[in-house]
Amino acid sequence: MRPDRFAALYPRGLDRMRVAWEHLRIPGPPAAYALTRTEAEHPDPRRRFARRTIQEILCDGDRLALIDKASPHSLFDLMVSEISDHPKATPDAVEPITGRTLWQTGLAFVRFVSDPDVMRRFDLADGELHLALNCDPNTHDRESVQAAKQFHLHLLYWSGRMLKPLESAGRFGAVRDGRLRRQGIDPLAFLGARLIYESLAGLELGIPGARLAMPDDRPAIRGDRPLGCLIELPGWQVLADPAFEDLIRRLHLRLETLAADLLEVFTGQRRAPLPWHRHPLCPTREIARGLAAQPLSVGTRAGLRALSRALRDLSASTAHRLRRADPRRRMDLITLNQPCYALNLHAPERNRPWARLEHAGAVHLAIQPKLFSGIGGAGLLMLGGIPSVRILRGEGCSSVESWQHRSAFQRDFAQFNQIVQADAPDIRFEPVKRFSDPHTGWHSDP
Repeated sequence: MRPDRFAALYPRGLDRMRVAWEHLRIPGPPAAYALTRTEAEHPDPRRRFARRTIQEILCDGDRLALIDKASPHSLFDLMVSEISDHPKATPDAVEPITGRTLWQTGLAFVRFVSDPDVMRRFDLADGELHLALNCDPNTHDRESVQAAKQFHLHLLYWSGRMLKPLESAGRFGAVRDGRLRRQGIDPLAFLGARLIYESLAGLELGIPGARLAMPDDRPAIRGDRPLGCLIELPGWQVLADPAFEDLIRRLHLRLETLAADLLEVFTGQRRAPLPWHRHPLCPTREIARGLAAQPLSVGTRAGLRALSRALRDLSASTAHRLRRADPRRRMDLITLNQPCYALNLHAPERNRPWARLEHAGAVHLAIQPKLFSGIGGAGLLMLGGIPSVRILRGEGCSSVESWQHRSAFQRDFAQFNQIVQADAPDIRFEPVKRFSDPHTGWHSDP
């Protein structure tokens, strides 16, 4: 294994961190339900998601859809996505009511899987849940954490039975594949957490009981807290508070400003470059002077100087070659444009009839910045006490019977979500569709 030029950015003891990057394998849909080329390339999301749209929700000018994913992260998952003709990729691009509806749908998902009868019917006991949002509006020239540039939220649940393979998780130090190491633990994983923490210090969270936690590498490596910048929330119920939607909006704006400030320090430019280009780096001494003018701690400033020494310019000839190269090579060599981050909501406990997930006393909101890793927050997350679990998707094809079971779960959730949000003003639910067969997909009842 070649030396990692970003090794100086990783904390001591990282080799001991437990990882499960080959363990959780999720089959894809039945063959007849796979994305067609027309669906995959269609610019209109309503056409792209036509066979997979479970229900549409009209939100004061915006439009959300509950979607059955073409490449699922779990048997029990779905996506709620904004589906405008012109992509609205970020939390501040949609109307506040749209964001509130999206987060209320996330809360409904937590409550749905916590219902003992739902747990029994779908064998969900001892499972874990994640709500995952990826934001990467400016990367269009390599594999990205936000492939579809619509504002969307992944609703993800794994039963205890599905999590059993994690018991044989390995260690980061035992992974010899350098590209996998960089994708699994992004060079910004730890430095970026400190950077975001310092950027958010003094920000009024607006939610009683919420707390911005000081970064600490040791418990993150042990699996006692998630990777990334951590905000501790006093329970899932905060997702129903309009202040939560406002917090996510303000977090994004703060991260957007931070990204532009640092891009200017590193390159002299504040805007993202054109596709298949990256702004040339300033001389390292000039970058050091720019960092000295930023309100950063000594340690964070030193980490960013180390980052500046490790980065390389992307020449036109190299970009031309990478355009036709293996995607793994592009992801290893071309940075993601900023701001780029994954945001995850997770309660670090199992869901049981006598200890229901919706009653969790603490919920972790983790913000993970990304520089090279194109694996989003739905595919690389903390599960089963393992700090970094990669979801391997498309591992074979599901049976039609298994997909019918999945569709029953999704349809029941859509009906539940409509009931709990029925009195919300300024939104309107379209009828819930029904899954017919893999070739037809979801369609309206006659």
